[in-house]
Amino acid sequence: MYMKKISVLIIFALLFVVCFSAVSCAGNDMPPDLTAMELAFEDNFDGNSLDRSKWNYGFALDEGKESSPRKGGFWARDGVFVEDGNLVLRTDWREDGENGAGWYSGAVMTCGEPGEKDNLFEQKYGYFEMRCKTPFFYGGWSAFWMMPYDHFDAEHSDQESPDHINTGVDGAEIDIFESPFSYLRNSEVVNHAVHYDGYRDYLKSVDKTGIKVNNLYNEYHTYALEWTEEYYKFFVDGKMTWKITSDGYRKEGKKIGHNIVSQVAEYMLLSFEVVSPDADDNTVGWCGDPSLNDKNKNYDFAIDYVRVYQFK
Repeated sequence: MYMKKISVLIIFALLFVVCFSAVSCAGNDMPPDLTAMELAFEDNFDGNSLDRSKWNYGFALDEGKESSPRKGGFWARDGVFVEDGNLVLRTDWREDGENGAGWYSGAVMTCGEPGEKDNLFEQKYGYFEMRCKTPFFYGGWSAFWMMPYDHFDAEHSDQESPDHINTGVDGAEIDIFESPFSYLRNSEVVNHAVHYDGYRDYLKSVDKTGIKVNNLYNEYHTYALEWTEEYYKFFVDGKMTWKITSDGYRKEGKKIGHNIVSQVAEYMLLSFEVVSPDADDNTVGWCGDPSLNDKNKNYDFAIDYVRVYQFK
């Protein structure tokens, strides 16, 4: 009996150690404790229209128009609406669209409108999260992403400035999630990415692809970024899927010693985009062929909420 008691105690002790170790290890892969943070931005889309104190359309329009060319399609203001507690960014084919026949999609941003200096909301560091359902669409993708103050239009593209080469400290495009893989046999995957050094000759990119999301197109999922001075951590449904630290990253098996952790305030974007064709005589782009989609169907990117937390 005495030996049995000792054995039971040993088993409980071992279980405690194993469980404690598992929790400790898993804790590094979990989102931050939000009770230790301050809510800085929230939109649950409970109203009947887009809250223009939080969101702008953000893309330039020709006079008298409500849509503008964007990659292989168009961004349209009427592709944005609030319905049943969701922000909906709708993509639909318009044979008689105001910019011609094509796919018209919605997009919103927390930057200022073109020509405005101040953004509606921007933040350096914190935890950025959304919950959404993305549509299955060949040759297009939903995205939750971030951009620095100058949209990469100024010093990030300065080919003469050594202060802005091989670094994302002065700002980076941070793609918290994108869903461009409908064309694959295993299409229920998303990616994260970081782009830096502007959009011209010095552009550099690193990404994490092949992130499996069960029922990607039929259910809501959460996508998030924890961003500090030292790292980015990306999350899908509360699980860490990628981490980049300030001492660099690995690409194709090689260590790239660039600090691409942005250290400037950035604004948020929610968008759906249609791929540009690889050639003028076809409709196929890098992520599929948009002509395979049903032109009589609406493709809705439905966002349940967007929340941003700041470290106290």
